[in-house]
Amino acid sequence: MDVDKGTGVGMQSSGNDAITVASINSSDSFKDDWMSTEFSAEMFKSSGCSSSEITATAPSSSKSLRPKTKSSELKLVSRSSNLQRNNSMLSGLTINKFNIKAMGLIGREREIEVLESCYHRMMEEETERAPYYDQSISAQSLTESNLHKELVFIRGYSGVGKSSLARILEDEVNRRADGIYVEGKFGLNASDEPYSGIASAFGLICKKILRRHDQSRKNGCPGDDSLRFGSRLSAALGPATDMLSNLIPELQILLPSLRRNSDSSESEKCDFDVVQKRVKYAFRVLMRALNAELSPIVLVLDDLQWADASSVDIIDFLISDLQNQNALMIVGCYRSNEVDDQSLLFKKIQALQTKQKKFNFHIADIAVENCDVDSVNKIIMTMMSVDDEQRTRGLAEVCFKRTAGNPFFLIEFMVMLEEEKLISYNLGLLKWIWDVEKIAEATMSADNVVDLLQARMRKMPANVQLLLQYAACLGSSFGTSTLDLVWRKQSVMSSEFTADTITELLAVVVSSNLVEACGQSKYRWVHDKVQEAALSLSGIVTPEFQFQIGSALYHSLDANELEEQIFDVVDLINKGRVSKRHEFAKLNLRAAEKAKRISAFQSAAKYAANGIKLLPSDKWTTHRSLTLALYTIGSEVELALGRSELEEIYSNEVLNRKECTFLEALPLKMAKSLKLCTVDLKYKETIEMNLGLLRDLGVKLLWSRATAPLQGVTTLIRTIKMAKKAPAPKDIFGKLGRMKDPKHRVVMLLVSRLCYACYHAKDVFLNILGICKLVEITLKYGVCDDSPPGFCGLGLMAVVVQQDYETAAFFAEVGLELQKECRPSRESETLMIANSFCLPWSRPLQQCLAPASDGYASGMRSGDTVYAMWNLLCHHVWLPYKMGKRLGPILEQCPKILSQMEELSQLEQAATLRIFWQMILNLATTPASKDAHKLEGAVFSAAKGFKGSSSVYWGAIHGWQGELLVYYDLEAAAKRAIEVGDKFAKMTPGVLLIMHETFHRAIALFAMARRTRKRKYKTHANKLARRIEGWVRSGNPNVRHYHMALMAEQAALSKKYSLAEVNYKDAIALSARTGHMHDAALINERYAEFLREELSDEQESKYRLGEAIRFYKSWGAFGKADALQKQL
Repeated sequence: MDVDKGTGVGMQSSGNDAITVASINSSDSFKDDWMSTEFSAEMFKSSGCSSSEITATAPSSSKSLRPKTKSSELKLVSRSSNLQRNNSMLSGLTINKFNIKAMGLIGREREIEVLESCYHRMMEEETERAPYYDQSISAQSLTESNLHKELVFIRGYSGVGKSSLARILEDEVNRRADGIYVEGKFGLNASDEPYSGIASAFGLICKKILRRHDQSRKNGCPGDDSLRFGSRLSAALGPATDMLSNLIPELQILLPSLRRNSDSSESEKCDFDVVQKRVKYAFRVLMRALNAELSPIVLVLDDLQWADASSVDIIDFLISDLQNQNALMIVGCYRSNEVDDQSLLFKKIQALQTKQKKFNFHIADIAVENCDVDSVNKIIMTMMSVDDEQRTRGLAEVCFKRTAGNPFFLIEFMVMLEEEKLISYNLGLLKWIWDVEKIAEATMSADNVVDLLQARMRKMPANVQLLLQYAACLGSSFGTSTLDLVWRKQSVMSSEFTADTITELLAVVVSSNLVEACGQSKYRWVHDKVQEAALSLSGIVTPEFQFQIGSALYHSLDANELEEQIFDVVDLINKGRVSKRHEFAKLNLRAAEKAKRISAFQSAAKYAANGIKLLPSDKWTTHRSLTLALYTIGSEVELALGRSELEEIYSNEVLNRKECTFLEALPLKMAKSLKLCTVDLKYKETIEMNLGLLRDLGVKLLWSRATAPLQGVTTLIRTIKMAKKAPAPKDIFGKLGRMKDPKHRVVMLLVSRLCYACYHAKDVFLNILGICKLVEITLKYGVCDDSPPGFCGLGLMAVVVQQDYETAAFFAEVGLELQKECRPSRESETLMIANSFCLPWSRPLQQCLAPASDGYASGMRSGDTVYAMWNLLCHHVWLPYKMGKRLGPILEQCPKILSQMEELSQLEQAATLRIFWQMILNLATTPASKDAHKLEGAVFSAAKGFKGSSSVYWGAIHGWQGELLVYYDLEAAAKRAIEVGDKFAKMTPGVLLIMHETFHRAIALFAMARRTRKRKYKTHANKLARRIEGWVRSGNPNVRHYHMALMAEQAALSKKYSLAEVNYKDAIALSARTGHMHDAALINERYAEFLREELSDEQESKYRLGEAIRFYKSWGAFGKADALQKQL
């Protein structure tokens, strides 16, 4: 028999209390034991080892290893006695155990290099920690081309070492004072448990921050760090705070003053798109805040092939966050053989590949393959502490054939060989010995490592096996308290249990390297294959068994614990063969409702379907309310998922039942209405459906289509008159109180949606009627979440219909005051209407900048991305442009804002932004193109633009094409002004940009009136001048320099040259003083033409033309300045 004898000394890695060779040097007690042992020369000789060999194996010491006995006391002992004592000693020292943890990552040099290069690239880019901003995008918080975010995908078969590869970064990251490496793992059933892996990882980050703050306090630093951070975080998360704290319990530690609020407005309950966007943004804001405290953050998410759809979306949302300027690395590990080109994860990775450049992150893909035979040999040599590769080569070749080079399979195969005595450690020879031929004959391929693991588990005590199966049912990680609860519950039901405690049994499992500690009283499986093996260890893990575990948890957990573990409990119960019991149907309903609240619609749909299956055949008779709730939520979430067939089945089950009341069917009808409006974009159908629902509720909003104009105007006049008598803004909520009747709140919601559809369908008079109805109901029945935008909408009507700007401001202030008392679900809309349509007509525009920023932040927090993006456009483009801010910073923001709009699928706002962006490019680009007067270019083309029916978009095209003509071709601008007329104002009624557009049309018309002396230009110009004069008289502070400039044009046209000069100079001075550089430039340009054409003053004309060029350049319109320079 050819016996291959290894000479290495092994160490045990599977037990926490095992003594290793590395630790022997520091163990005094071991020295004493070693040196007090009686060795004989006979033993050394018989063992086949020289004394020098034994000395090399023994612990190092300055003293001799010779026995410390007096020569007179030395006794010759028998060879067998010495060997027995030696064997016992060595067995206790564990030198005859495999050295598993010393293996490292053998044969993974290339993969390590790629992963480390990604990390180092990220750290090189982050030169300074970026502060946390919870406001809107700003020039300070968005810098260009900082690739400080890395997304790495590690793929390969189970057991190849994907997780171990990711962990090579752990020590390096954690060595940094503010760095943190965390892992989150998706378990076998994670697809039914939303956000499980991500939530656990965020929980670990929260704990790290808390420990950091505690340490700061111990070091004498101020103790309010946690409070300040918690306050900032709570303010940034807004209404999503409670939702995230349910997903991430550790977050509650950072937010000690968290107030529970499970209520939501009617609109929030139905608008699933809003809920989903809110969750994504909440995770994004949370990461920004945590990343500002800790950087770098390396977030490893294992077993992504089991991740739920919502978690995959969150990864996208985190890595593409342009506002997070701190170092973030996300590493996702997944089994390549379980992810095909049709899977959700594969499609998401493909999408991320296309957007990495646009969103400033780098993506890398690392494929980890099985080891080759040389690497297998090195692994075996390391496990056995053997130096000679030839001695283990034969064994390596057999192991390679049996395991295909899979590292995890290889380790389990080697452990099995040792347990079967096919490999053993000869304590006499102090060498590993094996017979390659015998191993080859006695073993088969270990394609299924689960079999190997189960064979090892079955050799354990019966109670340990039971514990493994219970723990496997609890997921990829578990707490001792939950396991103990199940253990005690099952011990009452079974006579097979002994008095062994959980602690004793867990110690056995940990020492066997099956599970490992991952926190206080928390454990996790060392590999998902171990959990899989434990789950099917014996026939006892049947559906009935899992049901028993779930049922035990359901009946034993208190209310808070059950709410926290609701998904785990329901999943276990659903896996069993559950009889139709309404209590478990109700439990599925609870799980569906929680999943729906956090936008995990896939999971919510599964729970709803399972709940319906558990209902008895006479469900509508015996459990009517439960049945209605399950079918309703099923219909709603299927609608959110776009699965119309299932949605129809669920909704028809309710709608086709004669005994169902209108109010019971109303949520389903409202969901259909929402889909028509926000998904299908069928605004006219939405209007008709909502009018029908309002009629069923006893509200007849419209007499008839023929009388709509008359009814709209008369109702508006009456409502404005009534609303003006309302209490002062600060007192109005105290007088009106909160709306209590749910029927009235539903009516308000339906009317609000009707107004939204009317605006997009350009149904002006029905929109007026809807707004008036919102205000009337509020004044009569109290305030709800739809009241603030209702009052602001009435203010907008006062601007558009009555030109009553003070009344408009009053209604806007009422709306803003009421918003303070309402949920933030419609705050973004309220701020947008107030500060872009109502207040600019009577307040300085500077006062509207901050509220627009607040509107963006509020909309993102609440999920109202529609108005969030309009506020963003207003804050960074509309208002700065109107106020004459420099074009450079505006241009810098445009691509970033566009990326966010497109990311959130707000295509109308994105298309509108492109129009402004192209116009600004035409003004700023030098040298000026011969087609600079055309609204066409690299950013925008009308032929390829937005194809929707947005009035704002088409109005912007008309308005800003005219804007370019004013700067580059006054004659064409004047002709267009007559041709188009007030089209921009009619398509975007009340918007603040009407002031600017009106002034420019007037300038073009006066210019052509003076050049051609044609009456038509003069007539139209004077009409616009009177309009602007009326704005000045009504107290508009933003158009006084317009009025002065037009007075100068009128005087010049009337040949009142002295008056014209005075007005030109005053208009220029006022424009410059108020920061309107673009207006100062344009008026200087007009003044220069007046001096040249009317007064023939070439010298002064050139001076004024030079001033115009200077102002244009200061503004950033270098293309326009370049074109004007040619006239000098």
